[in-house]
Amino acid sequence: MKKINIEKNEGIAEVLDKIYNEPDKNITLIIPNNSVLLKSQRNFNILKDETEEAGRDIIIESVDENILSFAKASGLNCSHPLWNGPISDGRFSDIIAEEKDEESEDAETASSSRKKTSVRKTEKKEPVKIKIVDEDEEGNEEDEESDLDDKNEVEKPSYVDKDERWKKWAKKDSLSPDIDGYEKKTFDEEKVDEGKKYHKNSSFFKDIIIPKEDEDDGSDAKKVNIKRVVGYTFLVILIIGGIFFGFPYFFGNVKINLNFVKTQFTYNNSVTADKSVSTINYSNNTIPAQVFVSNKNVTQLFKASGNANVSQKATGIITIYNSYSSAPQALVATTRFVTPDGKIFRLVNGVTVPGATVTNGKIIPSSIDAPIIADKPGDSYNVSNIAKLTIPGFQGTPKYDGFYGSISSSTTNGFIGNRAVPVASDITNAKAKMTDILNSAFQANAQVTYPNDFIILDGSTSTVITKLSVNTSTDENGNFSVFGEAVFTAIGFNKNDLNNLLLSSVQSNNSVSSTFSDLNINYSNIKPDFSNGRISFTVNAKGDTEAAFSKDDFVNSILGKDISTVRSIIGSLPGIANGSISEYPVWLSSIPTNKDKIFINVN
Repeated sequence: MKKINIEKNEGIAEVLDKIYNEPDKNITLIIPNNSVLLKSQRNFNILKDETEEAGRDIIIESVDENILSFAKASGLNCSHPLWNGPISDGRFSDIIAEEKDEESEDAETASSSRKKTSVRKTEKKEPVKIKIVDEDEEGNEEDEESDLDDKNEVEKPSYVDKDERWKKWAKKDSLSPDIDGYEKKTFDEEKVDEGKKYHKNSSFFKDIIIPKEDEDDGSDAKKVNIKRVVGYTFLVILIIGGIFFGFPYFFGNVKINLNFVKTQFTYNNSVTADKSVSTINYSNNTIPAQVFVSNKNVTQLFKASGNANVSQKATGIITIYNSYSSAPQALVATTRFVTPDGKIFRLVNGVTVPGATVTNGKIIPSSIDAPIIADKPGDSYNVSNIAKLTIPGFQGTPKYDGFYGSISSSTTNGFIGNRAVPVASDITNAKAKMTDILNSAFQANAQVTYPNDFIILDGSTSTVITKLSVNTSTDENGNFSVFGEAVFTAIGFNKNDLNNLLLSSVQSNNSVSSTFSDLNINYSNIKPDFSNGRISFTVNAKGDTEAAFSKDDFVNSILGKDISTVRSIIGSLPGIANGSISEYPVWLSSIPTNKDKIFINVN
């Protein structure tokens, strides 16, 4: 049995052409899924009738159940490649064939009977050459000649009139039998049936008449396809629209470059900064000044180079408490404080103990720290961690329990014996070093103390040492101490005030507000007057000026505007040389409303 593979796009005419070009009488047609033959049951009815009349025994083989169903409904033998053999009636018990009218049933019965009666013993029949006589040739009806085997004859297929045959098929398929409803096609020309091309020189189907497809055939599928195309088109439009409008909204940004006209600037004149002025005086080149004053004290140890037999009293710090009342209490210098074991310490200086805090009727003690010195020399007064020292002066009064002191650290330097002592040169050198220490301390803190926009010129500062006190008592390591106190004074001015003073010379010749794009200033002839809080100096300045421009104001003015409008705004900026806008993506038509997506570069 010969197997013929049918292409998915081959119609009934091409299939029949393949069958009759095949010498073998027993043929298996292998039809793929979704073949164009599925467009109409009529294709299988034609296949059944033509192959029976031509003496061909065919089997339809396919994995497509719709093809097997149509073939079965037409009375063709069917085979599924997975079921190994022809399919019995039970294989399609769930498939309901199309309903047929009585004429269709009669036609099927006749076709079936014709199939049965035409079966003959032709085991050894050989292929024959058949000559088809055109009906246009009048009176030339000749018998078909064929080459026969010596022992066998091949019966010539009994063809009926082609028009009659198509009428029969049309009737069988419940179509109008009117032959005018069909289209006559020949294979002398390249024709397309069911959307496919048939070729010339087809040996069997020359001058064959093929019925037209019903106008409604495939209409549902076409409607579905149209709906699908419309749906896909709408989806594509939606996606493209989303990209076109959504992408700029989330990722759009603009970069604006602005170049302003630059003008060279020079200035050489004397300027005065005075603390008595609050605004710029352009007529006499005077700007406001500010005087900065700072106090600092330092205690430093120095090595003593002398040696002597000494008697030293211990010194330390005492904390004095007031748990008596909310009124402050003054204590004079030398006020005595007594330890639990009877040692007396005296205040070095007079102090005032602040009043206690009274909250909800409860007194919360206040306190103050003060230096003390032992009443007698010797190391026995070197004590530590004394929780309570009483004040003998308040004994016998309510204040005795309300005022007291404590030593949380240690008292030191109580000594009697031979010890190192500072000589005159030690003290002189210590005072000089203390002066340097105070000056360095002020200079180190100068830049931190002043506001960032203030300028302190070299030579506009002063450090005055107000106190240098030497304690000649030495510790166990032979060191004496020097206490120093100083006042630091600096006269400064705001750099913006000086810039505005310099720009005033440009503004007088130009109606456009200007600013410095570049400025270098040298200061000379600095003359401070610390007593009056004034300083004068000479300014030598060079630079470039351009039109004043505020990025924030400009950004606020263009938010959400069209790109074309912003180009016009840029062109109208005072003092603009040129500008450009780079938008992303390229189809961005307006400036974003988010300031973070706008980048301004000013040159």
